[in-house]
Amino acid sequence: MPISDFFCTFAAVKDNPAAMLYQWIISLPMMVCLFWAVFFLVRFYRGSDEPRVTSAISLFYIASTILYTDHWLYFSDCPSFLGEWSYLTVNLCVYPLYFAYLRALTRTKIDYEVALLLLPAAFIALFFPLNTRYGWMASDIQLLCTRVCFAVQVIWVWVRGWQLLTATRQRLDNTYADNRSYLLEPTHILLLLIGITAVVSTLLNALGRELFDGSLLVGIPAVLMSMLLFSLGYVAAHTTLPQETVAQEEPQEYRATTEETDALMHRIATALRQEQLFANPHLTIQDLATAVGSNRTYVSNCINRRTGLSFSQYVARYRVEHAQTILCSNEYSSDHEAVASAMALSGFASDQTFYRIFKDLTGLTPLQYRQRNRQKS
Repeated sequence: MPISDFFCTFAAVKDNPAAMLYQWIISLPMMVCLFWAVFFLVRFYRGSDEPRVTSAISLFYIASTILYTDHWLYFSDCPSFLGEWSYLTVNLCVYPLYFAYLRALTRTKIDYEVALLLLPAAFIALFFPLNTRYGWMASDIQLLCTRVCFAVQVIWVWVRGWQLLTATRQRLDNTYADNRSYLLEPTHILLLLIGITAVVSTLLNALGRELFDGSLLVGIPAVLMSMLLFSLGYVAAHTTLPQETVAQEEPQEYRATTEETDALMHRIATALRQEQLFANPHLTIQDLATAVGSNRTYVSNCINRRTGLSFSQYVARYRVEHAQTILCSNEYSSDHEAVASAMALSGFASDQTFYRIFKDLTGLTPLQYRQRNRQKS
Protein backbone atom coordinates (compact mmCIF):
# COMPACT_ATOMS: atom_id res chain seq x y z
CA MET A 1 0.00 0.00 0.00
CA PRO A 2 1.42 3.44 -0.88
CA ILE A 3 2.17 5.62 2.12
CA SER A 4 -0.32 8.20 0.86
CA ASP A 5 -3.09 5.65 1.40
CA PHE A 6 -2.11 5.45 5.06
CA PHE A 7 -3.93 8.69 5.87
CA CYS A 8 -6.82 7.96 3.53
CA THR A 9 -7.58 4.76 5.43
CA PHE A 10 -8.08 6.64 8.70
CA ALA A 11 -9.97 9.50 7.04
CA ALA A 12 -12.61 7.03 5.87
CA VAL A 13 -13.05 5.65 9.37
CA LYS A 14 -14.69 8.82 10.68
CA ASP A 15 -17.88 8.13 8.74
CA ASN A 16 -18.12 4.46 9.72
CA PRO A 17 -18.97 3.69 13.39
CA ALA A 18 -18.15 -0.01 12.99
CA ALA A 19 -14.78 0.86 11.48
CA MET A 20 -14.12 3.32 14.33
CA LEU A 21 -14.87 0.61 16.88
CA TYR A 22 -12.59 -1.79 15.04
CA GLN A 23 -9.76 0.77 15.02
CA TRP A 24 -10.24 1.53 18.70
CA ILE A 25 -10.10 -2.17 19.62
CA ILE A 26 -7.00 -3.01 17.60
CA SER A 27 -5.15 0.06 18.93
CA LEU A 28 -5.93 -0.68 22.59
CA PRO A 29 -2.91 -2.92 23.39
CA MET A 30 -0.59 -0.41 21.70
CA MET A 31 -2.00 2.48 23.75
CA VAL A 32 -1.71 0.53 27.00
CA CYS A 33 1.94 -0.32 26.28
CA LEU A 34 2.68 3.26 25.25
CA PHE A 35 1.14 4.57 28.47
CA TRP A 36 3.33 2.33 30.66
CA ALA A 37 6.42 2.94 28.54
CA VAL A 38 6.06 6.70 29.06
CA PHE A 39 5.20 6.21 32.74
CA PHE A 40 8.30 4.15 33.52
CA LEU A 41 10.58 6.34 31.37
CA VAL A 42 9.43 9.42 33.27
CA ARG A 43 9.97 7.60 36.56
CA PHE A 44 13.48 6.60 35.43
CA TYR A 45 14.53 10.09 34.32
CA ARG A 46 13.12 11.68 37.48
CA GLY A 47 15.45 9.52 39.53
CA SER A 48 13.91 6.19 40.42
CA ASP A 49 14.94 4.52 43.67
CA GLU A 50 15.42 1.37 41.60
CA PRO A 51 16.96 2.53 38.28
CA ARG A 52 17.91 -1.01 37.23
CA VAL A 53 14.38 -2.29 37.77
CA THR A 54 12.74 0.74 36.17
CA SER A 55 14.98 0.68 33.11
CA ALA A 56 14.28 -3.04 32.61
CA ILE A 57 10.50 -2.67 32.73
CA SER A 58 10.77 0.43 30.49
CA LEU A 59 12.59 -1.59 27.83
CA PHE A 60 9.91 -4.28 28.06
CA TYR A 61 7.11 -1.78 27.44
CA ILE A 62 9.02 0.01 24.67
CA ALA A 63 9.43 -3.31 22.86
CA SER A 64 5.77 -4.14 23.52
CA THR A 65 4.70 -0.75 22.14
CA ILE A 66 6.62 -1.42 18.92
CA LEU A 67 5.14 -4.92 18.68
CA TYR A 68 1.55 -3.81 19.16
CA THR A 69 2.03 -0.81 16.87
CA ASP A 70 3.00 -3.36 14.25
CA HIS A 71 -0.18 -5.32 15.09
CA TRP A 72 -2.28 -2.17 14.82
CA LEU A 73 -0.86 -1.26 11.42
CA TYR A 74 -1.24 -4.83 10.16
CA PHE A 75 -4.92 -5.05 11.15
CA SER A 76 -5.52 -1.58 9.70
CA ASP A 77 -4.17 -2.72 6.32
CA CYS A 78 -1.53 -0.03 6.58
CA PRO A 79 2.18 -0.37 5.81
CA SER A 80 4.27 -1.30 8.82
CA PHE A 81 7.44 0.69 9.40
CA LEU A 82 9.75 -2.24 8.72
CA GLY A 83 7.30 -4.93 7.65
CA GLU A 84 7.44 -8.53 8.84
CA TRP A 85 11.04 -8.04 9.97
CA SER A 86 10.10 -5.77 12.86
CA TYR A 87 7.20 -8.01 13.92
CA LEU A 88 9.30 -11.18 14.10
CA THR A 89 12.31 -9.52 15.73
CA VAL A 90 10.48 -7.57 18.41
CA ASN A 91 8.15 -10.50 19.12
CA LEU A 92 11.21 -12.49 20.18
CA CYS A 93 12.46 -9.63 22.39
CA VAL A 94 9.43 -9.10 24.61
CA TYR A 95 9.63 -12.06 26.98
CA PRO A 96 13.43 -11.96 27.37
CA LEU A 97 13.13 -8.29 28.34
CA TYR A 98 10.42 -9.13 30.84
CA PHE A 99 12.69 -11.82 32.26
CA ALA A 100 15.43 -9.18 32.57
CA TYR A 101 12.96 -7.14 34.63
CA LEU A 102 12.28 -10.11 36.91
CA ARG A 103 15.99 -10.62 37.47
CA ALA A 104 16.39 -6.94 38.32
CA LEU A 105 13.39 -7.00 40.64
CA THR A 106 14.69 -10.04 42.54
CA ARG A 107 18.23 -8.62 42.78
CA THR A 108 19.54 -11.38 40.54
CA LYS A 109 22.57 -10.68 38.39
CA ILE A 110 21.63 -10.25 34.73
CA ASP A 111 24.05 -12.67 33.08
CA TYR A 112 24.22 -14.96 30.06
CA GLU A 113 20.63 -16.17 30.56
CA VAL A 114 19.04 -12.98 29.23
CA ALA A 115 21.52 -12.81 26.36
CA LEU A 116 20.74 -16.43 25.48
CA LEU A 117 17.02 -15.66 25.38
CA LEU A 118 17.68 -12.69 23.09
CA LEU A 119 19.74 -14.75 20.63
CA PRO A 120 16.73 -15.78 18.46
CA ALA A 121 15.78 -12.12 18.05
CA ALA A 122 19.32 -11.22 17.05
CA PHE A 123 19.43 -14.14 14.61
CA ILE A 124 16.11 -13.16 12.98
CA ALA A 125 17.22 -9.52 12.77
CA LEU A 126 20.23 -10.58 10.69
CA PHE A 127 18.84 -13.63 8.89
CA PHE A 128 15.46 -12.27 7.77
CA PRO A 129 16.71 -9.59 5.33
CA LEU A 130 19.34 -11.96 3.94
CA ASN A 131 16.77 -14.73 3.52
CA THR A 132 14.40 -12.30 1.81
CA ARG A 133 17.11 -11.42 -0.67
CA TYR A 134 18.62 -14.84 -1.34
CA GLY A 135 15.67 -17.14 -0.54
CA TRP A 136 17.52 -19.64 1.64
CA MET A 137 14.43 -20.71 3.57
CA ALA A 138 10.71 -20.70 2.76
CA SER A 139 8.81 -17.97 4.64
CA ASP A 140 6.42 -20.53 6.19
CA ILE A 141 9.32 -22.51 7.64
CA GLN A 142 10.92 -19.33 8.93
CA LEU A 143 7.66 -18.32 10.60
CA LEU A 144 7.28 -21.78 12.16
CA CYS A 145 10.83 -21.62 13.56
CA THR A 146 10.07 -18.20 15.02
CA ARG A 147 6.91 -19.46 16.74
CA VAL A 148 8.76 -22.46 18.17
CA CYS A 149 11.45 -20.14 19.56
CA PHE A 150 8.74 -17.93 21.05
CA ALA A 151 7.08 -20.91 22.78
CA VAL A 152 10.43 -22.01 24.23
CA GLN A 153 11.05 -18.48 25.51
CA VAL A 154 7.65 -18.39 27.18
CA ILE A 155 8.21 -21.69 28.99
CA TRP A 156 11.71 -20.67 30.04
CA VAL A 157 10.59 -17.29 31.40
CA TRP A 158 7.64 -18.83 33.27
CA VAL A 159 9.70 -21.58 34.94
CA ARG A 160 12.71 -19.41 35.77
CA GLY A 161 10.50 -16.52 36.82
CA TRP A 162 8.73 -18.82 39.26
CA GLN A 163 12.08 -19.95 40.65
CA LEU A 164 13.39 -16.40 41.03
CA LEU A 165 10.30 -15.11 42.81
CA THR A 166 10.11 -18.19 45.04
CA ALA A 167 13.77 -17.80 46.01
CA THR A 168 13.15 -14.13 46.81
CA ARG A 169 10.19 -15.02 49.01
CA GLN A 170 12.28 -17.59 50.88
CA ARG A 171 15.07 -15.06 51.30
CA LEU A 172 12.67 -12.54 52.78
CA ASP A 173 11.13 -15.15 55.09
CA ASN A 174 14.58 -16.08 56.34
CA THR A 175 15.61 -12.47 56.88
CA TYR A 176 12.62 -10.77 58.52
CA ALA A 177 10.25 -11.94 61.22
CA ASP A 178 7.33 -9.70 60.25
CA ASN A 179 6.49 -11.81 57.17
CA ARG A 180 6.44 -8.71 54.97
CA SER A 181 3.25 -9.91 53.32
CA TYR A 182 2.59 -6.47 51.89
CA LEU A 183 5.71 -6.94 49.74
CA LEU A 184 4.93 -10.48 48.69
CA GLU A 185 1.28 -10.05 47.71
CA PRO A 186 2.04 -8.01 44.55
CA THR A 187 4.72 -10.56 43.67
CA HIS A 188 2.17 -13.38 43.80
CA ILE A 189 -0.18 -11.40 41.55
CA LEU A 190 2.72 -10.66 39.24
CA LEU A 191 3.59 -14.33 38.96
CA LEU A 192 -0.02 -15.27 38.21
CA LEU A 193 -0.27 -12.63 35.49
CA ILE A 194 2.98 -13.82 33.94
CA GLY A 195 1.51 -17.30 33.64
CA ILE A 196 -1.76 -16.10 32.13
CA THR A 197 0.04 -13.81 29.70
CA ALA A 198 2.40 -16.61 28.72
CA VAL A 199 -0.43 -19.02 27.92
CA VAL A 200 -2.43 -16.43 25.99
CA SER A 201 0.62 -15.17 24.08
CA THR A 202 1.70 -18.67 23.11
CA LEU A 203 -1.80 -19.57 21.94
CA LEU A 204 -2.24 -16.41 19.89
CA ASN A 205 1.23 -16.73 18.46
CA ALA A 206 0.51 -20.33 17.39
CA LEU A 207 -2.82 -19.35 15.79
CA GLY A 208 -1.25 -16.46 13.92
CA ARG A 209 -2.61 -12.95 13.58
CA GLU A 210 -3.99 -13.75 10.11
CA LEU A 211 -6.90 -15.56 11.80
CA PHE A 212 -8.29 -12.29 13.16
CA ASP A 213 -7.53 -10.01 10.22
CA GLY A 214 -10.53 -7.83 9.31
CA SER A 215 -12.83 -9.38 11.89
CA LEU A 216 -14.27 -8.03 15.12
CA LEU A 217 -13.03 -11.30 16.64
CA VAL A 218 -9.77 -9.42 17.01
CA GLY A 219 -11.45 -7.73 19.95
CA ILE A 220 -11.16 -10.90 22.04
CA PRO A 221 -7.35 -11.15 22.10
CA ALA A 222 -6.96 -7.36 21.91
CA VAL A 223 -9.06 -6.63 25.00
CA LEU A 224 -7.68 -9.62 26.90
CA MET A 225 -4.07 -8.71 26.18
CA SER A 226 -4.78 -5.06 27.01
CA MET A 227 -6.12 -6.04 30.43
CA LEU A 228 -3.15 -8.29 31.10
CA LEU A 229 -0.60 -5.74 29.91
CA PHE A 230 -2.21 -2.99 31.99
CA SER A 231 -2.28 -5.26 35.05
CA LEU A 232 1.37 -6.19 34.59
CA GLY A 233 2.28 -2.51 34.43
CA TYR A 234 0.16 -1.68 37.46
CA VAL A 235 1.70 -4.45 39.54
CA ALA A 236 5.20 -3.52 38.40
CA ALA A 237 4.57 0.12 39.33
CA HIS A 238 3.53 -0.90 42.85
CA THR A 239 6.00 -3.72 43.47
CA THR A 240 9.17 -2.63 45.22
CA LEU A 241 11.66 -4.60 47.25
CA PRO A 242 13.79 -2.05 49.13
CA GLN A 243 17.47 -2.91 49.01
CA GLU A 244 17.69 -3.56 52.73
CA THR A 245 15.05 -6.29 52.56
CA VAL A 246 17.32 -8.55 50.53
CA ALA A 247 19.95 -10.33 52.58
CA GLN A 248 23.50 -10.39 51.29
CA GLU A 249 24.89 -13.87 50.99
CA GLU A 250 27.49 -14.81 53.56
CA PRO A 251 30.19 -17.48 53.28
CA GLN A 252 28.96 -20.89 54.29
CA GLU A 253 30.40 -22.14 57.55
CA TYR A 254 31.84 -25.57 58.18
CA ARG A 255 29.45 -28.41 58.97
CA ALA A 256 28.59 -28.02 62.65
CA THR A 257 28.46 -30.98 64.99
CA THR A 258 25.22 -32.11 66.59
CA GLU A 259 26.35 -30.72 69.93
CA GLU A 260 27.13 -27.30 68.42
CA THR A 261 23.77 -27.18 66.64
CA ASP A 262 21.96 -28.19 69.84
CA ALA A 263 23.77 -25.46 71.76
CA LEU A 264 22.88 -22.85 69.15
CA MET A 265 19.21 -23.88 69.07
CA HIS A 266 19.14 -23.60 72.87
CA ARG A 267 20.57 -20.06 72.72
CA ILE A 268 18.06 -19.15 70.01
CA ALA A 269 15.12 -20.45 72.05
CA THR A 270 16.40 -18.70 75.17
CA ALA A 271 16.79 -15.38 73.39
CA LEU A 272 13.29 -15.59 71.94
CA ARG A 273 11.47 -16.93 74.99
CA GLN A 274 13.26 -15.32 77.94
CA GLU A 275 14.46 -12.08 76.35
CA GLN A 276 11.28 -11.90 74.24
CA LEU A 277 13.06 -10.77 71.09
CA PHE A 278 9.93 -11.77 69.18
CA ALA A 279 8.15 -8.73 70.67
CA ASN A 280 10.17 -6.50 68.33
CA PRO A 281 7.96 -6.12 65.22
CA HIS A 282 11.03 -5.29 63.12
CA LEU A 283 13.11 -8.25 64.27
CA THR A 284 15.57 -9.53 61.65
CA ILE A 285 17.76 -12.60 61.43
CA GLN A 286 20.75 -10.32 62.02
CA ASP A 287 19.26 -9.13 65.33
CA LEU A 288 18.82 -12.72 66.49
CA ALA A 289 22.29 -13.73 65.29
CA THR A 290 23.85 -10.86 67.24
CA ALA A 291 21.93 -11.83 70.37
CA VAL A 292 23.16 -15.44 70.26
CA GLY A 293 26.72 -14.61 69.16
CA SER A 294 26.61 -16.16 65.73
CA ASN A 295 26.09 -15.08 62.11
CA ARG A 296 22.78 -14.92 60.27
CA THR A 297 23.60 -17.64 57.74
CA TYR A 298 24.41 -20.14 60.50
CA VAL A 299 21.34 -19.16 62.54
CA SER A 300 19.03 -19.32 59.50
CA ASN A 301 20.36 -22.72 58.40
CA CYS A 302 20.13 -24.06 61.94
CA ILE A 303 16.45 -23.05 62.24
CA ASN A 304 15.60 -24.35 58.76
CA ARG A 305 17.22 -27.74 59.26
CA ARG A 306 16.12 -28.38 62.83
CA THR A 307 12.52 -27.18 62.58
CA GLY A 308 11.75 -27.27 58.85
CA LEU A 309 10.51 -23.69 59.19
CA SER A 310 11.68 -20.37 57.85
CA PHE A 311 12.87 -17.71 60.27
CA SER A 312 9.57 -15.80 60.05
CA GLN A 313 7.52 -18.98 60.59
CA TYR A 314 9.64 -19.95 63.58
CA VAL A 315 9.28 -16.54 65.26
CA ALA A 316 5.55 -16.52 64.47
CA ARG A 317 5.06 -19.54 66.76
CA TYR A 318 6.59 -17.67 69.70
CA ARG A 319 4.43 -14.65 68.93
CA VAL A 320 1.22 -16.68 68.73
CA GLU A 321 2.09 -18.55 71.95
CA HIS A 322 2.58 -15.24 73.76
CA ALA A 323 -0.64 -13.86 72.26
CA GLN A 324 -2.54 -16.91 73.51
CA THR A 325 -1.33 -16.23 77.05
CA ILE A 326 -2.53 -12.62 76.87
CA LEU A 327 -5.89 -13.59 75.35
CA CYS A 328 -6.53 -16.04 78.22
CA SER A 329 -5.78 -13.39 80.83
CA ASN A 330 -8.63 -11.94 82.90
CA GLU A 331 -6.92 -8.59 83.47
CA TYR A 332 -8.55 -7.03 80.42
CA SER A 333 -12.08 -5.71 80.83
CA SER A 334 -13.09 -6.10 77.18
CA ASP A 335 -12.40 -8.56 74.41
CA HIS A 336 -11.34 -5.74 72.10
CA GLU A 337 -8.73 -4.54 74.56
CA ALA A 338 -7.39 -8.07 75.04
CA VAL A 339 -7.05 -8.69 71.30
CA ALA A 340 -5.38 -5.31 70.72
CA SER A 341 -2.93 -5.93 73.55
CA ALA A 342 -2.17 -9.45 72.30
CA MET A 343 -1.26 -8.08 68.89
CA ALA A 344 0.85 -5.18 70.18
CA LEU A 345 2.73 -7.11 72.88
CA SER A 346 3.47 -10.13 70.70
CA GLY A 347 5.33 -8.22 68.02
CA PHE A 348 2.85 -8.32 65.15
CA ALA A 349 3.22 -5.34 62.82
CA SER A 350 -0.40 -5.20 61.60
CA ASP A 351 -3.91 -6.46 62.34
CA GLN A 352 -4.04 -8.31 59.05
CA THR A 353 -0.83 -10.25 59.73
CA PHE A 354 -1.86 -11.00 63.32
CA TYR A 355 -5.28 -12.38 62.42
CA ARG A 356 -3.99 -14.41 59.46
CA ILE A 357 -1.07 -16.05 61.27
CA PHE A 358 -3.01 -16.64 64.49
CA LYS A 359 -5.80 -18.42 62.63
CA ASP A 360 -3.33 -20.43 60.53
CA LEU A 361 -1.65 -21.78 63.66
CA THR A 362 -4.65 -22.21 65.96
CA GLY A 363 -7.62 -22.61 63.62
CA LEU A 364 -9.41 -19.80 65.46
CA THR A 365 -9.50 -16.04 65.29
CA PRO A 366 -8.02 -14.23 68.32
CA LEU A 367 -11.53 -13.30 69.51
CA GLN A 368 -12.81 -16.87 69.13
CA TYR A 369 -9.80 -18.19 71.02
CA ARG A 370 -10.34 -15.75 73.91
CA GLN A 371 -14.07 -16.48 74.18
CA ARG A 372 -13.58 -20.25 74.18
CA ASN A 373 -10.83 -20.20 76.77
CA ARG A 374 -12.63 -17.72 79.01
CA GLN A 375 -15.67 -20.02 78.96
CA LYS A 376 -13.46 -22.88 80.11
CA SER A 377 -11.84 -20.91 82.92
